[in-house]
Amino acid sequence: MKKPRTLLLGILTALLVAQGVLSQRFIFPQWKRDYSTGNLGIAEGLTPDQLLASLSGLRTLVAGILWVKTDEYFHNGQFDAVVPLVRLVTWLDPRQEEVYATGAWHIAYNFTDEQNRSDRRYIPLALRLLQEGVQYNQNHYRLFHETGWLYYHKIDDDYDKAVKWFEQSVSKPGVLKYLRSILASAYQRDGRIEDALVWYAKLEKDAADEFAVTKDPTTRILKDTQEKNLNNHLIRMTSRGYFGKKAGVYDKYPYDTHNPVNLNFTFKVEVVDKKVIRVTGTWGIPTTGARVRCVLRDADYNLKWEPAPGLDFDIDRNRTFMLDPLYTQNGRFDRRIDMSRNPTMYGFKSDEYVLEFYFSPRSAPPHIQDKIGWNGEGMTDRQFIDDKVRPGQRVLFTSVKLTRDQILRRGEYRDGYVYRSPGYKEVTTLEESDVIFRGSMRN
Repeated sequence: MKKPRTLLLGILTALLVAQGVLSQRFIFPQWKRDYSTGNLGIAEGLTPDQLLASLSGLRTLVAGILWVKTDEYFHNGQFDAVVPLVRLVTWLDPRQEEVYATGAWHIAYNFTDEQNRSDRRYIPLALRLLQEGVQYNQNHYRLFHETGWLYYHKIDDDYDKAVKWFEQSVSKPGVLKYLRSILASAYQRDGRIEDALVWYAKLEKDAADEFAVTKDPTTRILKDTQEKNLNNHLIRMTSRGYFGKKAGVYDKYPYDTHNPVNLNFTFKVEVVDKKVIRVTGTWGIPTTGARVRCVLRDADYNLKWEPAPGLDFDIDRNRTFMLDPLYTQNGRFDRRIDMSRNPTMYGFKSDEYVLEFYFSPRSAPPHIQDKIGWNGEGMTDRQFIDDKVRPGQRVLFTSVKLTRDQILRRGEYRDGYVYRSPGYKEVTTLEESDVIFRGSMRN
């Protein structure tokens, strides 16, 4: 019995040595050339067992198993366990686009407070993860599109960056047809109205040419949709006075953006409890659909929507940045913003803060843009219209300074703090039973 066992151990030892030689001389060089993300420093922190598994020819298998486990953690609500596993899977197999896309979405959207506000401090990390994914998946549209969508939808700002990424996405082979239309919407949000027209026309022609060949019902639906999109854009360019301005006759005809809507924006900020702020106000948009962006941040801290320098998944927890898109109904808003139950998101370590209100016509829904225009030419306000915050636009913007003592209700502010803008009038609290007034934006 001893001799066969000795022989078996010898064979196993020889196989392990051969595996090591094979890994070092053939597998590892190929992995380093095709898959390694070592230049990005993402192998730091991995255990020797994890490194050994990745170098022993089991990389793809281990990555697949870990991704299944990651999905299990996510569906069980164990979000904190997801990020390190995403990092490990992308290190093992950086060709897995789904992991990069899902990981970035999770980081940007799913770290929330008790009122489901995302922790925006994580967005630069999501952008950094997508940046790495793009680097290793240059020939496919998926991660280019995901990066553009993050700027377009979640950040909802810096639309020139959304355009840049969508343009690259639609240039890649295999891009889904229905995803191509989002580029036209991004052009509009970036103020490139004629570029949107050109792109709509191209999409309509491509769909018509395809239908002429296939006569397929699905292609017919796509053709009709693209034709409708093109026609709607032409109608809006006309009714909003875009062509009139180009022709120098804007003042001669009754375009929809004439007689600007007076926003008459007013607001009140009330610290009703420690780290709890109630914001109420009124404005001249009677219909539903538009939101006023409310931001509370350290006075010396403003997030930049750029990829983080590294992927250590660590954020500065001494900084506070809260963003709440205020829902408006019947020309008013009323929101209780409770930051008391999430100390890691809202540490309030600084002494001074800024509370901002911001509304851009570029992100307004089409039925509101029909009156106020793409650039805010159809809206006015005697106090808060600003044409410098976003060059080329007339936006609503104002801010109020707050102190840490006011927010924490300390010292002379232990009974609370209230700020009212000039002209503010008390509004009735919004109730779920309120009838939504579908007012017209037309004169």
